Amino acid sequence: MFQHILNTLSIETILLGMPLFGMLLLLAVMRKDVCYALGFPAYIFLAQLKHFFPVSNSAGAALFPLAAGMAAFFKSFRLRFGLCEKLLIALAVLMVASLTYSLSPVYGRDKAALFCFMVVPVVVLAPNVITNIKSLRTVTSIIGFTCVIFVLVSMVMRVQFRIEDGRSAGMFEATRAGQYLGLAAIISFIYVVYRYEIGRKVIFLGVMILATLLMFMSGTRGAVLAFALSMIFIYWFVHLDCFQRIFTKAHITIASVVLVVAAVFLGGYFLKSALPAKVYQRFSKLENFFDNFTADKFENWRDVHTRTFNYMSAMHYFADHPLTGAGAGGYKEVLAMYGDIRYKKEAADANAHAYPHNVILEFACEQGILGLILILWIIFLNFRMILRLRKAYSRDPQNRFLILVCALMYFYGLCVAMTSLDIPRMMILWWGMGLLIAADKLYRSELRLPLKEQGKNGDALCFVKKS
Repeated sequence: MFQHILNTLSIETILLGMPLFGMLLLLAVMRKDVCYALGFPAYIFLAQLKHFFPVSNSAGAALFPLAAGMAAFFKSFRLRFGLCEKLLIALAVLMVASLTYSLSPVYGRDKAALFCFMVVPVVVLAPNVITNIKSLRTVTSIIGFTCVIFVLVSMVMRVQFRIEDGRSAGMFEATRAGQYLGLAAIISFIYVVYRYEIGRKVIFLGVMILATLLMFMSGTRGAVLAFALSMIFIYWFVHLDCFQRIFTKAHITIASVVLVVAAVFLGGYFLKSALPAKVYQRFSKLENFFDNFTADKFENWRDVHTRTFNYMSAMHYFADHPLTGAGAGGYKEVLAMYGDIRYKKEAADANAHAYPHNVILEFACEQGILGLILILWIIFLNFRMILRLRKAYSRDPQNRFLILVCALMYFYGLCVAMTSLDIPRMMILWWGMGLLIAADKLYRSELRLPLKEQGKNGDALCFVKKS
């Protein structure tokens, strides 16, 4: 694995990275939370420097949490990992082990390296770096500020946007650009609702509107759906009696429904004039919006060239090889097994990336039943953390914004990870998971629990404040 990394990175990249990593270590010693959080903007903006410098945004972004983790280790000479973090490490070990039988080992080594040295540190080091409320506020502020800058830069670059079938691609390809614009829109919405300074409310309201418009311009239906589901998640998260409120405050419910319906109809007319015809067609009707999930495409999935084929081919390969899967990166050869000549050519392209466009199906297809169990177990633990933080939200009025951002970023990241990209590029999910674990561990350490209510990994169901 290490030899593969050294062979992949150029000498110029290594020479440039060594002094920069030394500087990162100095920063991490002084402010490890800041060093960790800067990995988020590094991942986004370093990608724009590839045309000018021999840099990798993935490798560059990985240096920040690694440096922060080293600083945390040198401070106490130990790192604490909960059950969720251990399961993710086990998933990384399983991915590396699957290289021994991978159907596409070259592509698999790149994928395993990114997962082990970028994804895993982002998640498992977060609770060791974010050790108090101040650190959590710092990290979430840097992420929020990065989202604002990303939206503004995307708008400035609007004239220079790459166009893919009418879709505005921006700083990333269209799909990933839409996902980060959706994240910016949802975080800006939280700022508008939960920040009390009128100046900030106005600024973030403008950012939210701009990010939402650019998200639609990207044509990323998964991001739009994740945005809508996140709004529902916010309502559920902030109201413990959310279902009762629908009936006890019927006037608010009716007014909200009317506003949503009006926004959909008025927004539809606006989008029709603002978007290219091909992009608007994606959102014009429900059958177009859920085009990949029609009964006809599932029935004739071998003959379609949409993500329906990706989903179905991954499920069929898992059903045929449930014990081992195709190995890390092996889905690339699955395309050739189940697809027509177009997919066979894609599988033969050494530079092409191939993936099922779904985080659960990707682990199941490539790592088999063990990979499926591990990722489902991790997601289960994450939702238990969300339930605990939901109760903490009602007991901590001062830090409700922080709690909601951590839970919401994970939920949004999980939603978009169900429809697009591959595991190493689902970074919204992994950053959200790191923040969620850190916030959960932080609140469990600051709010004392009765011993009889404490379970393994602190899985208690209620909080009791310290006396």
